[in-house]
Amino acid sequence: MKEKNIVIFSLMCLVAILVLSWTTQTAAVNKTIAVVPVNARENNDTAKEKVINISHSKKTLDKINALSIEIEDLAEDEATTNAESEIPAKVAYLTFDDGPSENTVKILDILQEQNIKATFFVLGKTQQDEVYKRIVDEGHTIALHSNTHEYSDIYRTTDAFLEDIAILKQLILDITGYTPEILRFPGGSNNTVSHRYGGVDIMEEIITAVEESGYIYFDWNVDSLDASKGVQDKEIIVNAVLKQSSALDQAVILMHDSRYKTTTVEALPEIIDGLKNMGFAFDRLTSDTMIVQF
Repeated sequence: MKEKNIVIFSLMCLVAILVLSWTTQTAAVNKTIAVVPVNARENNDTAKEKVINISHSKKTLDKINALSIEIEDLAEDEATTNAESEIPAKVAYLTFDDGPSENTVKILDILQEQNIKATFFVLGKTQQDEVYKRIVDEGHTIALHSNTHEYSDIYRTTDAFLEDIAILKQLILDITGYTPEILRFPGGSNNTVSHRYGGVDIMEEIITAVEESGYIYFDWNVDSLDASKGVQDKEIIVNAVLKQSSALDQAVILMHDSRYKTTTVEALPEIIDGLKNMGFAFDRLTSDTMIVQF
């Protein structure tokens, strides 16, 4: 960046010199035109000299114009570089599985207060229409998790999983008008619980079918540990997120917002403050986000 500034400064100095030279030449030409009478007796040599002077002056002006354009281009490049340098180097993606519930509402309140966007991998729930709508209306990503979250049903076959997701997808579309394209597998893409119901190859088969159907799936690289037991200690959740995130530039953080995850809600403000102190900005997952998968 310093080298580019030096180049711009040098070009500006050169333009100034050329402008001064052009001004001097123009004055000389004007003087020549003023003192030499232009009449029928003017000899050819004098006329040629005036034409040459004017020609040199025009060439100098052309050089000035060309250099001015080059300086403008360099200045635009510099502005673009500065704008790009403002893109945050560290981004945290807060993600919540298994909602919506009353805890989802509390989480949305916190996010709204902090002006932060997040991602909600939802289940098919009744009497939660307003929460689904609020997720979308407030600019968060609503994504697919499972309609039922019943491992024994969804992981029996590839068709069973796709049917479950299709039902949830239609539910979200009917309520919000938005068609989700991102999903997260219950248990993650490397879960082994599915082997009990569909065999050891079932996840590989389901992943292939999901991708062929146009879905994008995300796992995580930060586990809040809030699902390690029914109600996890708040301090454990906070420490787990901050410790794991400290070594990352892109943190996709797994949390849960089901009805029993009250300590996740309590931990969230401290998690946000801690991540901010580590230099993280916040964003929601989209199809353009760098994918994190196991």
